[in-house]
Amino acid sequence: MASRSLTDRARNLRHLLSPGRFLGGRLTPGRLHLGLFSPSGRHGTSAEAVLPLSGEDWEEALLGLGLPREERPRIPFLLFWPDERTLTATAGLPPTVTSAEREAVAGAEVESLLPWPLEETLFSLLPQKGNPSRLLLWAASQEEVARLLTRIEESGLSPRWILPESLRLEISAPLPVGPERQTAGMIHVEESRAVCQIREGGPGGSDIVAVSACRIPPGSTPLDRDRRILDLLLSLAATDLSLPPRFAIDSPVLPESPLAPLVAQVPPVTRPLGEAAYRVLSGYSGEELASLTFRKGPLAWQGDRAEIRKGIRSLALLSLVLAGVLVADGSAHLSRMNHRVERAREALDREARMALPGHAIVMPVEQLTQEKAALDRQRHLLSRGADIIGLMKAITAAPPPGVKVELVSLSISRRFVTLSGKTGSFRNVDAFKSSLAATGLIRDISIQSAGLDIDRKTVTFRMRGRHD
Repeated sequence: MASRSLTDRARNLRHLLSPGRFLGGRLTPGRLHLGLFSPSGRHGTSAEAVLPLSGEDWEEALLGLGLPREERPRIPFLLFWPDERTLTATAGLPPTVTSAEREAVAGAEVESLLPWPLEETLFSLLPQKGNPSRLLLWAASQEEVARLLTRIEESGLSPRWILPESLRLEISAPLPVGPERQTAGMIHVEESRAVCQIREGGPGGSDIVAVSACRIPPGSTPLDRDRRILDLLLSLAATDLSLPPRFAIDSPVLPESPLAPLVAQVPPVTRPLGEAAYRVLSGYSGEELASLTFRKGPLAWQGDRAEIRKGIRSLALLSLVLAGVLVADGSAHLSRMNHRVERAREALDREARMALPGHAIVMPVEQLTQEKAALDRQRHLLSRGADIIGLMKAITAAPPPGVKVELVSLSISRRFVTLSGKTGSFRNVDAFKSSLAATGLIRDISIQSAGLDIDRKTVTFRMRGRHD
């Protein structure tokens, strides 16, 4: 497990520190402290600058650090967020809680203590290595973090991570590692603030188990400062944590201060800011950093968004190229189909003009279809030529002796015979009908009409019958 964790951290460093330089930052009232660290050689090189948060341009100072504008977005930048600007607490983790549910646990733990809405809160979460069921959390105001990011990003810088400054203090003043687990306290004092930490350490490393911090107003006397530090210690004593017998403090304490019997003076924190930031990052895996950083959700690092936008642009460009290829291929295919249709239409027109000479060709397919149907009917009739001739002979010889019939029209279709004519009387019409039926070639003969002609002397008739 330890080997896999070290491998993960080494991979994380190789990925994140590939430019060869690392930028660390921390905040004091009205100022941003920057430290540039190049981890080369045994110790590396460091350079630092102090920038005002309002009123002045940072360009000259950043160029003095060796940070031209075109390189600033690419350099790894870790910003330490002051502990006195956060609300700190510890929380117990249920045995089955997942990493995705830790923020819900953190929110439930501190919601009643927050001076701002819970939905406007950013969390930094640090599970304890010595006790995985406990979680140390920092809560910061999203509005305050966003306001500072806006100011910093005006200069072309973009912090990739925003972590609690307690992590820097732990790196700069580490707890000695012994064979047994032990508890130690550290008090860090500056002109404008004080931070108290309780740490637990052992063979597996050290944990920050509690943090309490406060601002020190300008003009405060050393005694006022020490009283504020004592208040921090009392707030830690009110928890269920066991306090160490003495605290190490990197600032002088007045003899008359109530802190005097509780603290032992140690040298102040002197590790360069950029190097401390580099050491903090090298101590955590990518998953742990994602849980620790305040910069998440809507404040996610703009480099991630830039990579996403770049990927979307590449995908959109590829989609446009693919769509263009498909459109071009479809257009070429449609053009070929139109050309084939046009050639087929010309061939049909040519064939129709040859098959139907003297006809106006408007709809060649329909006209050719009709002509084919007519030819099929004629072919059927012609194929029965002998039967038709016999039928016509029978009709011609059908009038009985003494009955004169003048045929006016004769129509023979596939199944029916229709004829019309003139004769001398209605009796002759009946006789002609009977003689036609007697031939056996025409059945079901019916007289469709019969009447006197206009001369009132002859009878015109029309009859129809079925033939085989």
